Amino acid sequence: MVDILKEVVKLLPEGVISEAGFEAANIVLYTKDKDFFLDNKGEIRKLVEEFKKRVELRPDPSITMKPEDAEIKIREIIPQEAGVQEIVFDEKRSRVIIHAEKPGLAIGKQGSLLKDVRKEVFWVPIIRRM
Repeated sequence: MVDILKEVVKLLPEGVISEAGFEAANIVLYTKDKDFFLDNKGEIRKLVEEFKKRVELRPDPSITMKPEDAEIKIREIIPQEAGVQEIVFDEKRSRVIIHAEKPGLAIGKQGSLLKDVRKEVFWVPIIRRM
């Protein structure tokens, strides 16, 4: 299994992956490169096709915004009509879970608000219905 991780990292540009590991059957990659996190130019999709495994790209915790500041920014980005009730940070996995009454409004058209959250706070947003 460790050989797969070495092969995965070898296929990506030099120095973009800071850590690679498994979570169950999924391959999880952490990056410190903000540009690669925001736009990997289809590199992750190629890995999925090559290895037939789910590959998840996450920001390294060192590049994520502090949870207190990130919560303020997220509440600025997502409209009040979405009814955001709770924002929970999973710091080990660089995820932020946003509980909203109207998930569609929190996601935005074609995921535009989720992209904005990723770009501004460098956390992986997950929307859940309250």
